[in-house]
Amino acid sequence: MKPRLIAALIALLLLPSCSGLSLRVDELLSPPRLTAEQSAIYDAIETAVGTDSFKLKYPRRGDYLSACVLTDLDQDGVDEAIAFYELTVNGVTSAWMNILVQKDGVWKSRQELPGEGAEIDFIDFAPVESSDHNNIIVGWIVAGQESMLCKIYSYGETVSLEYEGSYNECLIQDVDRNGLSEVILCTSGSSRTPLMSLIKYRSGRIVRTSEVEMPSAMTGYAQLVCGQLTSGLTAVFADVYLGNNEVTTRIASLDPQKSIIEYLPPEELGIYESLNRPTPALYCRDINQDGQIDLPVVRRMPGYEQSSEQDTIYLTQYRSIIDGSLETVASLVVNFSSGYRFTLPESWVNRVTVLRQPDTGEWRFVLFNEDLENSTTELLRIRVTSPSDYQDKFETTEYRTIATKGVNSYQISIPGDNYPGYSISYEQAESLFALLD
Repeated sequence: MKPRLIAALIALLLLPSCSGLSLRVDELLSPPRLTAEQSAIYDAIETAVGTDSFKLKYPRRGDYLSACVLTDLDQDGVDEAIAFYELTVNGVTSAWMNILVQKDGVWKSRQELPGEGAEIDFIDFAPVESSDHNNIIVGWIVAGQESMLCKIYSYGETVSLEYEGSYNECLIQDVDRNGLSEVILCTSGSSRTPLMSLIKYRSGRIVRTSEVEMPSAMTGYAQLVCGQLTSGLTAVFADVYLGNNEVTTRIASLDPQKSIIEYLPPEELGIYESLNRPTPALYCRDINQDGQIDLPVVRRMPGYEQSSEQDTIYLTQYRSIIDGSLETVASLVVNFSSGYRFTLPESWVNRVTVLRQPDTGEWRFVLFNEDLENSTTELLRIRVTSPSDYQDKFETTEYRTIATKGVNSYQISIPGDNYPGYSISYEQAESLFALLD
């Protein structure tokens, strides 16, 4: 019989919450307080495994970060439990998934399924086969492999594996808006051609219906997002890394009639500018909340044309594809190290640049006058302070706090002089300021 304290601590980690567990040190030092359900789930797992020498495994990312997730898979009003653990069988250590159900108030293991490797990337639930119930979707991490393995399970009389495929990034969404979710699996790696694949339910089974090639020089994915183009097309936007210092965007459009995705060359969209941009970088998003995905295009701020890449401050312009051409919907400067962005008023674009203040880390927005040294007319300052920073008691510049995050305070200062066409108020500046996601 195992020590009851160990059993209690493990059972405490079997959360019924989708969001995982966050324990403080002082909580860990307190005696665990068990619920009857947590103890029952733990006991059911131990009974199914036949030993207490298993190790609970936690998904690395996603909305479900617990070793045990409760969810109503068959939508009958009663939760089932999905538990992950590592077990050594015949000298081979691997991850397992256990589906548990409640009968007459007692938790019992319904089915044990071997995983792949010994770690879990994510678990998610979506109606891939039928809108009446969710499929179980698990990303398994296989040691020594360039990619991970996505497995899609059905839940019915038995839990069965319906599809598996390699991925480095995954997107689960109803991309064709038919009530069923599709799975977008994207691969990268030096040993094979990177691909974006569309996985969906068709003709009674889950299959890969189509694929498009990704840039051969890519090294990884920054983001996948699905959304609408102004033409009405639904598309998947993949922001991908090219080496360590550059990001680009690849677009694939969805043909709902054929249930396929196809590469969408930029020229077909009227895009003749490079979508390549230095890292760190912003990614595709609906920046102006109009329902369409906008593409970031980057260029140097005035005065930085000859600067080294690490010293350059860039202007990021989000653009929508309208009538076969890119139309700017927002122009931003981003301070990645300080965690904020500022949207330039339209009159500032091409006429205002940014100077770094080395001693304070401030960004000073000034009217551009031939070069950086001659640009002295200041319109705005932004700084980030914390309680540990040196406080100059003789400071005369007025600052206003417009945001806080953790111990950091984000402050702006606007000079009293008026520059018609360029001066903005504190209220305007605050509306144009945003913390990074």
